[in-house]
Amino acid sequence: MKKRSDLTQRQELKNRSETKTSSDRNSEQSRGEALTHLIGLGEQSVRKSYYPELLTKLEELEQERDRYSQLNATLEQLNEELEVRVQKRTQELQAVNAQLRQEIDERQQIEEQLKQAKEAAEEANRNKDKYFAAASHDLLQPMNAARLLVSALRERTLAPADEGLVERVHLALENAEDLINDLLDISRLDQNAITPDLSSMQLNALLHSLDAEFQPVAQVKKLRLNILPTSLAVCSDSRLLMRILRNLISNAIRYTPEGKITVGCRRTSEHVLIQVWDTGDGIPTDQLEMIFKEFQQLDQHRGKNRQGLGLGLAIVDRIARMLGHPVQVASVEGQGSCFSVRVPRAHFQPRVPTSLPPASFRPSGDVLFQRSVLVIDNEESILVSMEALLQQWGCQLICAPDLEEALALCEDEEFEPEVILADFHLHDNRTGTEAITALRQHYQREIPAIVLTADRNSEQRKRFNDAKLPVLNKPVKPGKLRALIQHLLES
Repeated sequence: MKKRSDLTQRQELKNRSETKTSSDRNSEQSRGEALTHLIGLGEQSVRKSYYPELLTKLEELEQERDRYSQLNATLEQLNEELEVRVQKRTQELQAVNAQLRQEIDERQQIEEQLKQAKEAAEEANRNKDKYFAAASHDLLQPMNAARLLVSALRERTLAPADEGLVERVHLALENAEDLINDLLDISRLDQNAITPDLSSMQLNALLHSLDAEFQPVAQVKKLRLNILPTSLAVCSDSRLLMRILRNLISNAIRYTPEGKITVGCRRTSEHVLIQVWDTGDGIPTDQLEMIFKEFQQLDQHRGKNRQGLGLGLAIVDRIARMLGHPVQVASVEGQGSCFSVRVPRAHFQPRVPTSLPPASFRPSGDVLFQRSVLVIDNEESILVSMEALLQQWGCQLICAPDLEEALALCEDEEFEPEVILADFHLHDNRTGTEAITALRQHYQREIPAIVLTADRNSEQRKRFNDAKLPVLNKPVKPGKLRALIQHLLES
């Protein structure tokens, strides 16, 4: 039994050895077939007769590997060069960025300095405007007093020599007033401190007012002033349009040595052309645009013939631009000029002003006789001047520096005013409008009142209009003052 078992084991070992040998042969054959397929020998078996072909294939593979190695070396070299170039370019970009950052910082510093300089300039300009407005207000106060005193003297019977001197003083004050008003207007226009208040209006009212204002001036120069009536209505700011026309007529009278000035209106489909014609010196063609610039005058108007600062037409141009009313000029040198203002027509019923007297009004001599007038002004010189002028007109009056003294004087003298003339700026930040309101409450009736002020602020003027208080700017023109007082007394 034991021998049989040994035989069996040896037979199994033999079978296993044969099986392994066969498996190894199969594995080697498979590897050979794979190798032959890889090197391109097809289905041929691996035999010694094919060794040369195998060596050839191996050499080709070796060559391919060498080429790949060279290509890799070249790529590595190119990559290294590219990295060097990228690094160099990066350094250059970093340097440029640093320079840009430095330039940006410098620019920001410059911009900040410019901003500070601009703010300082604007603040200086505001301070200049405030100073100029305050100085002009303070200058207009004594000028107003002088104007009233000279007007009182002009209405008196004086020796011929004295009349001539008084007239010269009057003209000097008028010229000084015109200069200050022009400077104030230019300053306010530069600050955009004027806001137009557009409304519809009858042109005839403005033209009649201008006729009343400039007829005496034209007569002094022995000129004919013809302001033609019209039924047309326009849409504009009455005060600013009046200033444009006043400057144009004033210029025409000033620079027309003889002849006439004609003011008339031409209608178009949507606009009205308000034209001022004169027979003056005329304007050279090459200077037609120059005349609208500040401080510019024609050559023939300089030297001894120079009048004003050359701001009248500059003000006209700025106001016209603000209102959208184009101004045109046509002229023939030596024959005269024509200035035209194009204003939109009003297509609805104009409102009738109630706070100003009719422009065609002419005061008579006895209307103000024995009429009670109360004057409130904190400037003693103006109170003295108003007293001299109003007493000469025949008025009974009381003059006081403030509300409290005015009430006390009226109580003492049993005086009930028929008209109140009040300066707007009084002492202790009190105003003339407050005094008018208090007096009306005290007497329990709407006493007619006029505000006198050197303040040309648009907001203040709007408040006066809202309160239905007529305003006269200082220096007060006596003719306008008298006409307005009579109108209020007769209303």
